[in-house]
Amino acid sequence: MPKCGAILSVAGRAPDQTMGDPRRSSLVQVVGRARAFDLVLGVVVVIQLVLLVVTVSPITQRVALFRGDSATERSARVAFGDQFGDFVRFVDVNVPENGRVVVPPLDLDLTFGDVGLTQYLLFPREIVNCPSGPDLADCVRSLTGSQTYILRVRDFPAPEDVPPSKGYLPFEGDLGLYYPR
Repeated sequence: MPKCGAILSVAGRAPDQTMGDPRRSSLVQVVGRARAFDLVLGVVVVIQLVLLVVTVSPITQRVALFRGDSATERSARVAFGDQFGDFVRFVDVNVPENGRVVVPPLDLDLTFGDVGLTQYLLFPREIVNCPSGPDLADCVRSLTGSQTYILRVRDFPAPEDVPPSKGYLPFEGDLGLYYPR
């Protein structure tokens, strides 16, 4: 029995005598489950943050290296590598905006032969390609225009097929640019 003047709960018991109360024990279980859920959720969030930093950080650092590049140059570097990006910049610098750029057929080079991709990277220049097959040499020989530039990519074009009106500006390895003299 509580002392005289003690505060009694609704059930007639003192506040510290609620251990056997079924309402109290179910509340403790709910609070315990909520804390466990919060703990699991917190661990999952930490794991996600670690994975995010590990996977995105190298990409972010690589992109930060190209801050001085234009958006198209940065796209070329990130998607296809530094050499490709440097070659795109080389062509961009050496071909005027009103120039026509001849790229290899798609079956000879999947990257440079993609007219849509090359158009995106070298816009506003006109991009053309010659068809593969027996007409390729004749097509290359006919490209004598004063604003026509031919990309040298690996085995395209064959040196004997290049019109004599074109000079050659080497880039790196088997990449270069034939330009009008």
